[in-house]
Amino acid sequence: MRGSIATYKDSLTQIADGILDAADEPHGPQALAAEGEESPASRRRFPRRSLPRVSPPPGSPVANGVDSGRQDEGNAEVSPSRLQRHISQQNPHPMGNHSSKVNVPKQDGLSNGAIQTQENDAVKRNMELKYANSQSNGQERPGLFQETNISLAAVKVSLEAEIKQLRVQLDQEHESALVLKQKLQEECQLNESYQSELNDLKMDKKRSSIELKELQKDLNKKISEIGQLEAELRERDMEQEHNIPMENAKSTIMTLEKENVKLKTEKDELEKNMKLCMKSSAENTIDSEDTENMALVKRKLEETLEETCKERDKALQELARLKQHILEKELEDSDKMDEDSKIIEELQADCQHQRTHILQLEKALKHEIEKKEEFMRLKNDELHKSNEAINDLMQKLANCRSIVDSKNVELLNLQTALGQYYAESEAKEQLAKDLAMVREEAAKFSDSLKAANHELEISNREKDEMIAKLIQTERTFSEGKHFIHKLEEDNAKIRRALEQSMTTINRMSLDSDNYVDRRIVIKLLVTYFQRNHSKEVLDLMVRMLGFTEEDKQRIGFAQHAAGKGIVRGMLGLPGRLVGGFLGGNSRGTSSPDDQSFADLWVDFLLKETEERERRESSAALGASSSQDPSTRSKAPESATKLPSSSSSPTDSRLPP
Repeated sequence: MRGSIATYKDSLTQIADGILDAADEPHGPQALAAEGEESPASRRRFPRRSLPRVSPPPGSPVANGVDSGRQDEGNAEVSPSRLQRHISQQNPHPMGNHSSKVNVPKQDGLSNGAIQTQENDAVKRNMELKYANSQSNGQERPGLFQETNISLAAVKVSLEAEIKQLRVQLDQEHESALVLKQKLQEECQLNESYQSELNDLKMDKKRSSIELKELQKDLNKKISEIGQLEAELRERDMEQEHNIPMENAKSTIMTLEKENVKLKTEKDELEKNMKLCMKSSAENTIDSEDTENMALVKRKLEETLEETCKERDKALQELARLKQHILEKELEDSDKMDEDSKIIEELQADCQHQRTHILQLEKALKHEIEKKEEFMRLKNDELHKSNEAINDLMQKLANCRSIVDSKNVELLNLQTALGQYYAESEAKEQLAKDLAMVREEAAKFSDSLKAANHELEISNREKDEMIAKLIQTERTFSEGKHFIHKLEEDNAKIRRALEQSMTTINRMSLDSDNYVDRRIVIKLLVTYFQRNHSKEVLDLMVRMLGFTEEDKQRIGFAQHAAGKGIVRGMLGLPGRLVGGFLGGNSRGTSSPDDQSFADLWVDFLLKETEERERRESSAALGASSSQDPSTRSKAPESATKLPSSSSSPTDSRLPP
């Protein structure tokens, strides 16, 4: 029962959460349609529903699913407070009247309620995912409301099924309570019947005791009568001794016959009383004291019977003696005496029959007493068992009463919960009406979304064109990077050669400050004439050979601008190789490393100048043609980095 109540409470909380979520979700499209134009009032109305559904940027953790757990936690924290607020708004009076009574117990596992909560959570997550997809894809927004309606219908069907199950459980528990009540009533009836039987037994016991007292009184009366008879017999004996006449004998015989008849009637009455006593003793329970009294009474009866038998024997003897006396005295009356003898024989036969009957009665009394004792034992055992059963039934009755009280409390709690559920169902119907209004508004928004989708298609086309242009610029940029990479590799090779040549120059330039290698001069002249009197080569020759101003004017050389930093920086280095043209023959026996260095040095300087001019021209073209600011900023940087890197080794002077 407690488990069913706990599951019912969980289902009610889930229903309330579902209703509140359904009430909050239709406002999401309005907030999305506004797209940043929300008023402060709308933000206050939808603090938790509108913000998480705004489409985040593609690189944010919310778009990647990182912030979903926090959102679920926030919703889980808010849902109980919203539920209480909603219930207090719907039905404040029942909650105020029954707040102290609603104490539904909670249990761990949840078994069916936990599964239902997981299903509802899955439905909510599916709805939120669909809603997020509808934000990214504007065309799917009209279908979202249909899906939400379908999911709400499924939730409604599941809740109705749960309500039916709970009602079935309530009916079953009500039936079980009725069965328990019937059992309690039956047990109460059994207790009453047992009590009535006990009362009847007590009454029978009282009756049997009263009857025994009456029997004792009758026995006392009979004993007194027997005493009277004995006295009369003694008187008759005395009369017979004094020669009582025949008339007196006849009268005594008549009186004896009358007494015999009386004794027979009394014997019959005693037999009837004994039978009644046997029946009453078989039906009643008598205590041990009553049984002892009965045994004493039986002994007394036996003694009285023996005495009566003796007295009868004596009477018979007296009768026989009287017969003999009558036969001796009255021979004449023989016929009458024969008749009297016959009567006497009959009386003797009756006496013997009575004796045998008395013996049978004694045996029957013993047998009945034994039966009575056994019956008493059985009754005592049954009484003990019935007392134990009564105690057990009383305990069961107390337990059943406590169970019935707890069931009544639980039924009251369930009634209050059902009242809350009906109030929430009414609120749900009102929310369904609000949903219909929202659907109409959604249809209007769908029309505006179609127009926005058309504009999106146009912007997508423009975007594709821009992407194609970007691809072309990226290709040119990659080609430039590849070319720069090759140049950097060449520059590295030249730097290695430069380092090697610097070591050789340091060795050679110890005493050659005023000398210049002849091969360098030859190479400069040859390249000057091959390049059609190039100004760069001429500038290099002027700086390396140390022309004076007069020599420069004679040649017609004019100094150029200071922008050609590579050649100008590198021309200062051969000044360390000071020497005249006259001393060139003494260097004729130099190693092939010096010759290779001169060739490489001049070639390097010329290549640097050509590359610098080429880069300047390409940078100018790129600045005019490129539209991407990032590509425009990267091209001059790559063009300016190479001259600085190439000039850094050339600007360094050799040590003297």
